[in-house]
Amino acid sequence: MRKRVAGIKTAVLAVAATLMLVTAGCGQDDSEKAYLREVEAEKYVKLGEYKGLEVVQPMPEVTEEQRDSYINYLLSLNPSDGAKNGDTVNIDYVGTLDGVAFDGGTAAGQNLTLGSGRFIEGFEEGLVGAKVGDTVELNLTFPENYRAAEMAGKSVIFTVTVNTIMAAQPQELNDAYVKGLDNGCANVEEYKQYVYDLLMEDATAAYEDAIENSLVNMLMDSCEFIKEPPQAMVDNYEEVLVNNLTAEAASYGMTLEQMMSLVYGTDTATYGIEIKEQAVRFAKQSLMLQAIADKEGLSVSEEELQTEMEELAAAGAYESVEELKKVLDAERYKESMMAQKVMGMLRENAIVKEG
Repeated sequence: MRKRVAGIKTAVLAVAATLMLVTAGCGQDDSEKAYLREVEAEKYVKLGEYKGLEVVQPMPEVTEEQRDSYINYLLSLNPSDGAKNGDTVNIDYVGTLDGVAFDGGTAAGQNLTLGSGRFIEGFEEGLVGAKVGDTVELNLTFPENYRAAEMAGKSVIFTVTVNTIMAAQPQELNDAYVKGLDNGCANVEEYKQYVYDLLMEDATAAYEDAIENSLVNMLMDSCEFIKEPPQAMVDNYEEVLVNNLTAEAASYGMTLEQMMSLVYGTDTATYGIEIKEQAVRFAKQSLMLQAIADKEGLSVSEEELQTEMEELAAAGAYESVEELKKVLDAERYKESMMAQKVMGMLRENAIVKEG
């Protein structure tokens, strides 16, 4: 998991913000212009050399050790017969006293090894046999000598949801196990090749991402930014970042503030500054890529946008593109398509050497 907001990948550029489409008005000053179609990118950035850039990047590789380690992980993940003592469960839980959640009794994404004695008596025991996706209600009583005096001797209810289980003892890898996975593999050897191919696909994707990130960083360093991006553009990217981080936090059952504190180890003031700085960088990056597109005569047609939106609508189970546009910033998404075109051109013209 990422450790700092500043480490957010440049792929955020390709994320369409869940904002309503904004129509530019006449007579806007530069600070009010949020979209690339409203500005002349070359007025903001003087491009450096962008073709024939040299990138040094290790070739993608998957070792037998990595493959076997991943297979062992899969053999240990979510056993069909449920959790046992010694297994580590990832859980969300809410503790209530007389129907009201009490302080310190609620958490999300907690790892707990059953039998460790970390929780009060009956909590860990009550999760033995639970399977992934199960919600278990535990009626428990805090010890009379519990460290928090206000909870000592109190009867409470913990509602616990099991997210994942990591078994202490992996299942045996054999042909019978492989045939039960429904992945087209008939035996262990075929399965090992199948897993290797999956890992190599991921490694190759990471390899290409690393090359593109290197190209973007080199370009950003070589460009001269004549003036700051329009404030509205920066604000738009800031909202994209906040929306996506908030959604990520919600997936863990946390608020943005809680996630930033617990996961990234930063307070509200610090991550707010980092998000603003990252938003400025994304705005500059967008202007740089648009300036390259203008120079190379690259564009995204309305037909291309429509096709992409239709595919997105179908994949997202929207009834129509019009329904999708109610929750998707089509103009920003068009910009992300353009960024991808430019990156494709830059990648084709890059010189990649093995590190």
